[in-house]
Amino acid sequence: MKNAAFTTQSIVRSNLAKQITDVLRREIMAHYKPGQIMPPIMEMAKGFGVSYQTVRESLSVLETQGLVERRSGSGTYVCDWNAGRHVAVWCERDIFDPHASYFYRYVPRQLVRFFQAQGFSAKLYVGDVSHAEPPRADLTCTEFAQALDSHQIRGVLALDEPTGSGWLELLRGKDIPVVRSREINEPSGSCCPLIYDPRKSQMGAEYLLRHGRRRIALMQWLEPRLPGVPRSDPVLDSFQKALAAAGAAVNQSWIRNDLPPGAPGAGWEEFREIWASSREKPDGLVVCDDVLFLGAAMAICQLGIRVPEDLLVVTHFNKGSGLTSPFPIVKLQVDPNEFVQEFGQMLLSRIQGEAAESSEVNIEIVETDRATAAAPDDKGIDRAGAPAGIRRPRKAQKV
Repeated sequence: MKNAAFTTQSIVRSNLAKQITDVLRREIMAHYKPGQIMPPIMEMAKGFGVSYQTVRESLSVLETQGLVERRSGSGTYVCDWNAGRHVAVWCERDIFDPHASYFYRYVPRQLVRFFQAQGFSAKLYVGDVSHAEPPRADLTCTEFAQALDSHQIRGVLALDEPTGSGWLELLRGKDIPVVRSREINEPSGSCCPLIYDPRKSQMGAEYLLRHGRRRIALMQWLEPRLPGVPRSDPVLDSFQKALAAAGAAVNQSWIRNDLPPGAPGAGWEEFREIWASSREKPDGLVVCDDVLFLGAAMAICQLGIRVPEDLLVVTHFNKGSGLTSPFPIVKLQVDPNEFVQEFGQMLLSRIQGEAAESSEVNIEIVETDRATAAAPDDKGIDRAGAPAGIRRPRKAQKV
């Protein structure tokens, strides 16, 4: 019985020590500077209403984490706890996957360089989620989890994240600043809306409507949601609103959003499904992902569809990717370097304790040569062959 009682007391004291450790860690990070001395242990014990030994246990943990240094006969001093910590650029999707897009191959390393240029230590953490599969619920990058547990991380840029596992709550509990690329889908605020940006579908639909297209199809990627969580799709909502504002009908059979872009043949399969879904064919297409577009372009060529005469195509495009098309297209061009700057600056502001305003990356419409040189019928066509009231298309910018 004595052993059982002793074990119970140890558990209670251990829980108290952990709670006090968390409180002291937050106080140090928020109010203490390197070299500053902390109150005597007895004073802290009295303030917490616990024993001297419990506070000593908490300080021992903080010392192993590099936050404090205990000097015999002198006291407990705060260390430069940021010196050994780094910014984590975290991407659960495998950026080395052969199906990864240019964005995933380029942006993570540039974000590391951004913080290194600001004088921070930065490290890239990559999971093993394939681009051919939906996101997983659990964290796959064990190295990232280990760095969190050992308090090595100063701030987190979550470029791609698990759908569950409580990782966000874990970061907040440790008072680690975090910026997430997909906050655009949440009512609590927004981040740099590039990966799931509803403006792309809206701008693409409005462009096609201005050029006389009324039967418009949409290809995008909608990630699955956790059970019990309402499924929202701001990209589709913006697309439908743009069509409704112009009095154009939305054909649900011309909307595809269920295949990950990296899945082999995803774009090819989705476009063929759209084209075969009804006797009436779309005369405009918005593609919100450049990898999906590559597959769709193959299907368009196989089916012998005339572009832009029968189908005018608007697609997402990452500047610098070198994406080419076998037919004229209109590009919704974004600059990944701008995303790096905006995304990185938001976390930098949060690390420095400043307000981080939500930011938007510019989207530029770039018309390739002859992209709108023809229309599905002869209504409203000027003598030069372009829709009336629309300026002649310009050549694409060199990237």
